[in-house]
Amino acid sequence: MSDHILEDSENGSELPISVEDILCRVPARARLAYTFLVTNAKSRYDADTGWSCAYITQQALADEMYVCLRTATRAIRDLRTHGLVRVLVWPGAHTETQVRIASVDISSPFGPIQAALARAPKPQLVDKAIAQLVAQNRELEALASGV
Repeated sequence: MSDHILEDSENGSELPISVEDILCRVPARARLAYTFLVTNAKSRYDADTGWSCAYITQQALADEMYVCLRTATRAIRDLRTHGLVRVLVWPGAHTETQVRIASVDISSPFGPIQAALARAPKPQLVDKAIAQLVAQNRELEALASGV
Protein backbone atom coordinates (compact mmCIF):
# COMPACT_ATOMS: atom_id res chain seq x y z
CA MET A 1 0.00 0.00 0.00
CA SER A 2 1.28 3.43 -0.90
CA ASP A 3 2.06 6.07 1.71
CA HIS A 4 -0.17 8.44 -0.23
CA ILE A 5 -3.88 8.24 -0.85
CA LEU A 6 -4.42 9.27 -4.44
CA GLU A 7 -7.83 7.88 -5.16
CA ASP A 8 -10.70 10.20 -4.39
CA SER A 9 -14.24 9.19 -3.60
CA GLU A 10 -16.97 9.29 -6.22
CA ASN A 11 -17.56 13.06 -5.92
CA GLY A 12 -13.87 13.77 -6.37
CA SER A 13 -13.33 15.96 -3.32
CA GLU A 14 -13.22 13.65 -0.30
CA LEU A 15 -10.45 11.32 0.77
CA PRO A 16 -11.72 8.29 2.72
CA ILE A 17 -9.70 7.17 5.75
CA SER A 18 -10.67 3.71 6.97
CA VAL A 19 -11.47 2.97 10.59
CA GLU A 20 -8.82 0.21 10.44
CA ASP A 21 -6.16 2.87 9.81
CA ILE A 22 -7.21 4.62 13.02
CA LEU A 23 -7.56 1.37 14.99
CA CYS A 24 -3.89 0.62 14.26
CA ARG A 25 -3.02 3.51 16.59
CA VAL A 26 -4.92 2.34 19.67
CA PRO A 27 -3.85 -0.24 22.28
CA ALA A 28 -5.01 -3.85 22.00
CA ARG A 29 -7.55 -3.37 24.80
CA ALA A 30 -9.23 -0.63 22.76
CA ARG A 31 -9.33 -2.78 19.61
CA LEU A 32 -10.90 -5.56 21.68
CA ALA A 33 -13.49 -3.16 23.13
CA TYR A 34 -14.23 -1.86 19.63
CA THR A 35 -14.91 -5.40 18.43
CA PHE A 36 -17.20 -6.13 21.37
CA LEU A 37 -19.11 -2.87 20.92
CA VAL A 38 -19.64 -3.47 17.20
CA THR A 39 -20.69 -7.10 17.62
CA ASN A 40 -22.85 -6.57 20.71
CA ALA A 41 -26.41 -7.85 20.32
CA LYS A 42 -27.74 -4.42 21.35
CA SER A 43 -25.66 -2.60 18.73
CA ARG A 44 -27.45 -1.21 15.68
CA TYR A 45 -25.67 0.18 12.61
CA ASP A 46 -26.98 3.31 10.90
CA ALA A 47 -25.72 3.43 7.30
CA ASP A 48 -26.77 7.08 6.93
CA THR A 49 -24.41 8.26 9.67
CA GLY A 50 -21.70 5.58 9.57
CA TRP A 51 -22.08 4.99 13.31
CA SER A 52 -23.30 1.99 15.27
CA CYS A 53 -25.33 2.71 18.41
CA ALA A 54 -25.24 0.49 21.49
CA TYR A 55 -26.92 0.83 24.85
CA ILE A 56 -24.34 -1.06 26.90
CA THR A 57 -22.80 -0.07 30.19
CA GLN A 58 -19.06 -0.12 30.69
CA GLN A 59 -19.54 -2.81 33.34
CA ALA A 60 -21.42 -4.99 30.84
CA LEU A 61 -18.64 -4.37 28.32
CA ALA A 62 -16.02 -5.35 30.90
CA ASP A 63 -17.95 -8.53 31.68
CA GLU A 64 -18.13 -9.44 27.98
CA MET A 65 -14.41 -8.75 27.53
CA TYR A 66 -13.54 -10.71 30.72
CA VAL A 67 -11.60 -7.73 32.07
CA CYS A 68 -12.00 -5.45 35.05
CA LEU A 69 -14.07 -2.27 34.81
CA ARG A 70 -10.92 -0.14 34.90
CA THR A 71 -9.57 -1.81 31.74
CA ALA A 72 -12.89 -1.40 29.90
CA THR A 73 -13.03 2.26 30.96
CA ARG A 74 -9.50 2.85 29.67
CA ALA A 75 -10.35 1.12 26.41
CA ILE A 76 -13.37 3.39 25.92
CA ARG A 77 -11.21 6.40 26.75
CA ASP A 78 -8.62 5.30 24.17
CA LEU A 79 -11.34 4.95 21.54
CA ARG A 80 -12.83 8.34 22.44
CA THR A 81 -9.39 9.97 22.26
CA HIS A 82 -9.07 8.71 18.69
CA GLY A 83 -12.61 9.72 17.75
CA LEU A 84 -13.94 6.19 17.21
CA VAL A 85 -16.41 6.25 20.11
CA ARG A 86 -18.68 8.95 21.42
CA VAL A 87 -20.79 8.64 24.53
CA LEU A 88 -24.05 10.57 24.51
CA VAL A 89 -25.79 11.14 27.80
CA TRP A 90 -29.32 12.35 27.21
CA PRO A 91 -31.17 13.69 30.29
CA GLY A 92 -33.70 11.09 31.44
CA ALA A 93 -32.53 8.45 28.96
CA HIS A 94 -30.06 5.59 28.74
CA THR A 95 -26.46 6.43 27.91
CA GLU A 96 -25.83 5.81 24.22
CA THR A 97 -22.44 4.60 23.06
CA GLN A 98 -21.82 5.22 19.38
CA VAL A 99 -19.02 3.48 17.49
CA ARG A 100 -17.66 4.67 14.14
CA ILE A 101 -17.93 1.95 11.49
CA ALA A 102 -17.72 3.74 8.14
CA SER A 103 -14.62 5.41 6.78
CA VAL A 104 -13.98 9.05 7.62
CA ASP A 105 -14.03 11.44 4.66
CA ILE A 106 -11.67 14.36 4.91
CA SER A 107 -11.79 17.24 2.49
CA SER A 108 -11.47 20.97 2.10
CA PRO A 109 -13.60 23.37 0.05
CA PHE A 110 -10.40 25.15 -0.97
CA GLY A 111 -8.68 23.74 -4.06
CA PRO A 112 -5.05 24.24 -2.98
CA ILE A 113 -5.69 22.61 0.40
CA GLN A 114 -7.54 19.72 -1.25
CA ALA A 115 -4.59 19.24 -3.64
CA ALA A 116 -2.19 19.22 -0.68
CA LEU A 117 -4.38 16.64 1.08
CA ALA A 118 -4.24 14.41 -2.01
CA ARG A 119 -0.42 14.47 -1.83
CA ALA A 120 -0.15 14.16 1.96
CA PRO A 121 1.37 11.03 3.51
CA LYS A 122 -1.17 8.59 4.88
CA PRO A 123 -0.17 9.10 8.57
CA GLN A 124 -0.89 12.83 8.18
CA LEU A 125 -4.32 12.08 6.69
CA VAL A 126 -5.09 9.69 9.56
CA ASP A 127 -4.13 12.46 12.02
CA LYS A 128 -6.51 14.84 10.24
CA ALA A 129 -9.32 12.26 10.29
CA ILE A 130 -8.83 11.70 14.04
CA ALA A 131 -8.87 15.45 14.73
CA GLN A 132 -12.02 15.83 12.64
CA LEU A 133 -13.81 12.99 14.47
CA VAL A 134 -12.78 14.25 17.90
CA ALA A 135 -14.01 17.77 17.14
CA GLN A 136 -17.36 16.50 15.81
CA ASN A 137 -17.78 14.17 18.79
CA ARG A 138 -17.06 16.87 21.36
CA GLU A 139 -19.63 19.13 19.77
CA LEU A 140 -22.29 16.43 19.72
CA GLU A 141 -21.52 15.23 23.26
CA ALA A 142 -21.82 18.82 24.52
CA LEU A 143 -25.20 19.19 22.79
CA ALA A 144 -26.43 15.92 24.24
CA SER A 145 -25.40 16.81 27.78
CA GLY A 146 -26.90 20.29 27.55
CA VAL A 147 -23.58 22.03 28.27
